[in-house]
Amino acid sequence: MPGTRSNQEWLDALSNQGIQQEIALEELRRLLLRAALFTLVTHLADLHEMPEEERLALAEECAQEAMMTVLVRLGDFRGDSKFTTWAYKFGINIALSRARRWRWKQVSLDDLADDDGTLNWFQRDERLQTADSEQPVRQREVVEVIREVLRTQLTARQRQTLKLIAFDNVPMDVVVQRLDSNRNAVYKLLHDARLKIKQQLVRRGYDLAEVMDLFQ
Repeated sequence: MPGTRSNQEWLDALSNQGIQQEIALEELRRLLLRAALFTLVTHLADLHEMPEEERLALAEECAQEAMMTVLVRLGDFRGDSKFTTWAYKFGINIALSRARRWRWKQVSLDDLADDDGTLNWFQRDERLQTADSEQPVRQREVVEVIREVLRTQLTARQRQTLKLIAFDNVPMDVVVQRLDSNRNAVYKLLHDARLKIKQQLVRRGYDLAEVMDLFQ
């Protein structure tokens, strides 16, 4: 049983070959499947339109992917926790990523990628409009600089990419697929957009670490 193995016994069994490895791999697969199923069930809001049979198949895929990740990263395990606890997190994280990716694939990026939505993103926090302490005032000043860069210095493609990834948290692979592009090109668009914003903040006398502190 998974709970009866010590950390070293897990490492030895998974690193060797033969029947002991096969048994350990099957135990690991069942552990990661439980992690994936638990995660997908607790995130049904993301998957409410997915048929149950498809959700079970997704959990199996997540478990297989997590198992491959665990095996590749065996050398990273330092024994600070139980091996099963360490491995279980891979099952959870991969299931979360796949659930989030599936949800975004159901969303039209045309609705998300309009320029007006990008420029208005910062207005969502009403505290920036109503609070009267010094920090909200400085927040509004920084926001105005960023909005100016968005309006005048970014290309439409840069604004679109920045909004989808940085503002709307759309997964990179979904953006790449929907924009009919590749990861390097999208990374370049995102990097250039962020660089322009940073450069303008520095030119206006804002310390980047201070800016980050303002929005903690």
